[in-house]
This record gives sequence, C-alpha cells and structure tokens, in this order.
Amino acid sequence: MVLARTLNLEEIAVHNWRALPSELPKDCFLQIHWYREPNFQSFLRENEFRLMVLARHPLDVLLSVLHFIKYEPLTARWLEGNCAIPPELIESSSVSAAFNKYATSWGAENLLSISYQWWHDPAALRIRYEELVGDPKVQYTAIVKAFGGTTDRLETVLEEINFETFRAMPNRHGWQGKPGLWRKLIPTIAALKIYAYHRRVFDALGYSIPVWLTTRAAAKRNWERLVV
Repeated sequence: MVLARTLNLEEIAVHNWRALPSELPKDCFLQIHWYREPNFQSFLRENEFRLMVLARHPLDVLLSVLHFIKYEPLTARWLEGNCAIPPELIESSSVSAAFNKYATSWGAENLLSISYQWWHDPAALRIRYEELVGDPKVQYTAIVKAFGGTTDRLETVLEEINFETFRAMPNRHGWQGKPGLWRKLIPTIAALKIYAYHRRVFDALGYSIPVWLTTRAAAKRNWERLVV
C-alpha cells in the first residue's frame, strides 16, 4: 500500500495470478503470494513487471499466521489451499500441539517456500521485513528509488498508512509488528525443531536461531497476555 501510493500505481492483490483481469493497467503494483513457476514467470516477463520479494524470520511468519487466521477466513485461499491450515489451529496458541504439528508440516513448508523460491531470482529486489520496521523512511526511500520513482509523497503516505491503520482493519491485519517476537512466544525446544525441519529456508533467507531460553510456561503466559 505504501509503495503503490508513493509511486502513484494502482494496487492489485489476488490469491491466484490466473484471477487477474485480461487487461492490466499500464502501471500497477501486484501483491501476490504464489509459486515461482514457469507459467507465472512468463506472465510477469510478458507484462514487464519488476520483482520485489519480502523475507521475514520464518518463526515470526508462523506466529503471524497463527494470529491472522482467527480473523481472516480467506487464508484458506492461500496457495489455493496448499498451505493446508487445519481448522483446529484457529483456536490454538503458540505452545499448543496443533501449532507445533502445523509448523513442521507440508502445509507450512509450502507457505514458507514462496519467499525462499523468489529469493533465488537474480532479477528480484530483496527486502527484509525487519529492516522495514527498523527504519521505514530509509528503507522505503531506497525501494522507491530502485523503481525509479520520487519520494515526494513518501512521508505523507507513511503518516497515513501506519501500524494503527492495519490494526483497525476488520481482519486485524496488524497485530504486534515486532521482529523477534518468536523468542517470547515459542518455547526453545519447539523453535529448534521447527528450525531443523525448515533449515534450508532459514539458511537461504539468512535467518538463524540464536542461543536463548524460553520455557513452555513463560511462552504460554506471554501468548495469553498478548492475545488478551
């Protein structure tokens, strides 16, 4: 939203690229979570899209999903169901057996694979969520310039579209916005098991599991505090 408005582009968001209109605006910003597969790659080249891929610590991604699915039923459309989010996860916590099972499942592997796949594209502009949160103005300025735009409207747009904007959405698209939240909400043993399962993704995106200790009891208290 920030980039589309700063660059004065029409914003389009779809779950499946085949749902896009047959005629696209001359200038638009397409937001999508989809595989890096040949047909879609050809579509992007033919329509002269430039690529930008966003990476985020996989454990924070999984926590974000755990919270978001409580308010957004269309998460069932992610990868047309290939994220395989089980119904019981909706009422689960970050220390639950359901979360641990999903976090090391085929569905979670699909979910996390998208950034992993596009991160390898040599033409993609690679962006980290943590850097955007740490210094939005500097990071967005660099992105806008990379796309050949001007930053005249950037500060105004950042004031209009802030974290509270997303928190106020019906699907509560904003929750905490704090990188590294997983350290407080996922017990150490569980986090290490998730890391081991998805290690290729962690390593390719440049994320690690630093030495720390969070007990299950502490994680449970922290989760209940944040959810309330």
